Amino acid sequence: MYDFILRAYFVLTVPISIFFILNSTKIHPAYKITFFKKFRLGFRMFLNRFRMVTGTSYKSHLAMALLIFETPPDVAGDIIECGTWKGGSAANLSLICKLANRKLKIFDSFEGLPESQEIDREGHYAAGEFCGQLEEVKRNIEKYGAIECCEFYQGWFSDTLPQLNSPILLAYLDVDLELSLETCVRHLWNNLTDQGYIFIDEYVNLHYCAIFWSEKYWEKYFNRTPPGLIGSGVGLPLGEYYIGDWSTSYHHRPLHHPNAGAYTRKDYSGHWIHFPDEE
Repeated sequence: MYDFILRAYFVLTVPISIFFILNSTKIHPAYKITFFKKFRLGFRMFLNRFRMVTGTSYKSHLAMALLIFETPPDVAGDIIECGTWKGGSAANLSLICKLANRKLKIFDSFEGLPESQEIDREGHYAAGEFCGQLEEVKRNIEKYGAIECCEFYQGWFSDTLPQLNSPILLAYLDVDLELSLETCVRHLWNNLTDQGYIFIDEYVNLHYCAIFWSEKYWEKYFNRTPPGLIGSGVGLPLGEYYIGDWSTSYHHRPLHHPNAGAYTRKDYSGHWIHFPDEE
């Protein structure tokens, strides 16, 4: 019963979600994103969710599309995806890039996840899990996306990302492991444009989100305050009912469903400054 209700809600609210998420007076006119282009893009993204195996929501992709379309086209910057699995999210991101005339650079081992380390609190995955072969990913994007916008970088993030030296407008990180997230953040952050974005998909775990709030981490590696993370623990509020705590919701709140990622921006800052005992 609950599954039917969720599926019905998910399908019936598609046009409403597209309309609300992509509604902004800040979308740059140079992109010529008309009413019909918005809905065509949104429905293609929604359908791709069923055409390919993917663990991410089209609503999250729409949120990224909005921020890209709100950025003037004369602001240089590529779109980066770290962790593509079968290419489902990459296909949707490539459709956005085609409309925005930007390049999508896809980084993945194409061998699945690396072997987990004991110190990684998300290290419960098996080595090789979430593997999508490079040719399979390319076929999916060619069929359902815009492969002409894509470049592929095969290898572990620690080997490939340090070679990246071009500006980044938006990076989407779906990398599962804490240590993989840290590698991506450390090597991508300085390449972000002044108002460049990082989106993550594993946003319900507060430990995982904590890197974006850690004053020690950001002081040590970037000599700045932490940027914070919009959507920490619950995701972006894009038409779902979810108040947080995944372990509780999963077992006791069957209609609660997180769905839409979390993000930060290079010029954001979230740190506490009041210590009464020290004043």
